[in-house]
Amino acid sequence: MKKSIFTLAIAAIMCFGMTSTMYASTNPAETGIEANDNHPKITEFVAKYFPQATVLSVMRDDNEYEVMLSDYTKLDFTLKYDWKKIDCEHSTVYTAVPAELVPAQISNYVKTSFPNQSIVKIDKDRRDWEIELANDMELKFDKSFNLIEMD
Repeated sequence: MKKSIFTLAIAAIMCFGMTSTMYASTNPAETGIEANDNHPKITEFVAKYFPQATVLSVMRDDNEYEVMLSDYTKLDFTLKYDWKKIDCEHSTVYTAVPAELVPAQISNYVKTSFPNQSIVKIDKDRRDWEIELANDMELKFDKSFNLIEMD
């Protein structure tokens, strides 16, 4: 009798555990995945700068939205929907960050110093701008667009 109660208890725990795991993996509030139609500013941004791609997923992290596009471009936005990072390195469509999103000072520096390279990643914050070129070279600029680091 004790053995059958123990077996029943284990089965109930396993069943409950599996159900809650399945629930967690499909519940958007718990996974951080949010419906794309809740983010019209992201959708507008993608339509304007990446018209050949669509939004596959929007994941909310603590202080940003992480977006994956259908062409494997990755975008990060602040909670106020300002873009923070654009990564076209693995894109199947876009070979470079759209020129309209790169400050002219950075674009001019790259054209002059690395004429055959495109910018495949760009990351901005309050202090600086970081870019990565197609040849994997990384450049860092201060907020006044002065080159401060090269790797």
